[in-house]
Amino acid sequence: MNEIKLKFSVDTERLFKLGPNFLQSKDGQKALADGSLKSEDRLFMALSSSTLLNTTLLLPGKKLIELGEQFDDAYLLLSGEVQIVQNGKSYKLGAGSVIGLSEGMVGLASKFSATALTSVQVKIIPFHRVDAVIKVLPAELRAILITIIKRNLAA
Repeated sequence: MNEIKLKFSVDTERLFKLGPNFLQSKDGQKALADGSLKSEDRLFMALSSSTLLNTTLLLPGKKLIELGEQFDDAYLLLSGEVQIVQNGKSYKLGAGSVIGLSEGMVGLASKFSATALTSVQVKIIPFHRVDAVIKVLPAELRAILITIIKRNLAA
């Protein structure tokens, strides 16, 4: 049986040592200064400590999305692994992965299916909240945001 390769994950053990207020800590400042905190690390730290997003636990085998379905929510993986199947290929995503945000923001159907391989703790990003924020942005900024998202999805 072929093992499914892990395609993306942040080093949660290292990040959690910095703590939720990593920007105010000496170690956090050092990590920022020496470049060891990447953009995905900072995004993970900011979203994982957000009280605006609900956290839930998904059990192994739980489907997050099926191929062709619309996203109602996006997911930030805090722990565990999710299997992605796309175009007949499988891979795993781990902590720090964001599933469905770009597609959901522009109303595109999923091009993959996603299933929890292990118990997975996620932050749920509901699109009705995202839509409320997007609606108050200036039209020019909304257009730029949509263009960037579509370019990323096409890549």
